[in-house]
Amino acid sequence: MFLSVLLITSLALSGAIAAPQASVPLQNAAQPGQTMPWIGLGTGGYSPTKVAYGAYPECWMEVAGCGPYTQQAVSQWLAAGGRRLDTANSYDTQESVGAAMYSSGVPRKDIFLLQKIGNWNAMGYNDTFLQMDLLLQLMNVTYVDLLLNHWPTGTTVPTQDPTCYYGKPSYDAKECRLNTWRAMVVLFNQKKALSIGVANYNASQLQEIIDAGLPLPSVNQIPYHLYTAAAQQDTLAWCKQHNIVVLAYSPMGIPDWHKYPSQMPSTSTLTDPVLLEITAKHPGATPGQMILQWLWQQGIPSNPRSQNPTHMAQNLAAIDGSIVLTPQEMQQLNTRPVDSCEFDPDFYECIPTATHPTPRFPRH
Repeated sequence: MFLSVLLITSLALSGAIAAPQASVPLQNAAQPGQTMPWIGLGTGGYSPTKVAYGAYPECWMEVAGCGPYTQQAVSQWLAAGGRRLDTANSYDTQESVGAAMYSSGVPRKDIFLLQKIGNWNAMGYNDTFLQMDLLLQLMNVTYVDLLLNHWPTGTTVPTQDPTCYYGKPSYDAKECRLNTWRAMVVLFNQKKALSIGVANYNASQLQEIIDAGLPLPSVNQIPYHLYTAAAQQDTLAWCKQHNIVVLAYSPMGIPDWHKYPSQMPSTSTLTDPVLLEITAKHPGATPGQMILQWLWQQGIPSNPRSQNPTHMAQNLAAIDGSIVLTPQEMQQLNTRPVDSCEFDPDFYECIPTATHPTPRFPRH
């Protein structure tokens, strides 16, 4: 059942899709009345070397010479009517995404730009401001619509904040998170970020923000797909209780890069047998559209990555009302087996165990 809080906005730009696009309202650390389009284009690819445009694994990184691919994909997404872009300072796509935004002819105010700091970059109070200034410069923008702290732990990258320098005696993950968040609150008050949020946080890490007397995030972006959903229910419930939008990244499980091990029902979520059985009951729907509809009926927006214009169009049309999953079908998809680090230790979206903790530095 669709959530009553979902909003519908029309796209009037010439050349854009005619269908209305849904959005979700943002609360907590967000500008009053701000909404976020339900679907975005992910721009974090996995190929470290240049391949053909759209070849797997997709290449997006500028350092690999794939900046023109990123520009092409973003341009195709905006031309198809997509209005949210999901990027990060660790994706190495910032200049290309910015260039595509401005060459598209779509007014800046109509594009919802989501950016992230941290992860493979230094965290901490002063470093947050430095990263923000650089990303604004590289993208040729004066603000972002949503800024996320990409990862809840520091890295081995040198930082001005001793609590964020992983491996040093002064390292303190909690204080590092809070110092980074304090700087993000300043950026929010300065309107350099119209809303702020986090990524990959669990409920206890979010509770720290409440305990520190700081504004709660508007969004928590987490890995949420068929093979993580059952393990994410506590985080999802906590976020809903505190008006934090859960945003699913890698909603289809990164089929161009990762193959699930033999302990899982399929090497790809898109070929999961239960998903295919349910898809067959909805003529005209694709497995990818079924996944996006399944997320949307839980109130979860997402941002699949693709350099394929056909897939982009299918993603945008996924919640046009032609697909509605029954409660039984929702339950079947909600309870698919969970990918565990016990047998899949190299995949950062796996669920940790005592002997196989989650890899610390993901890229999504």
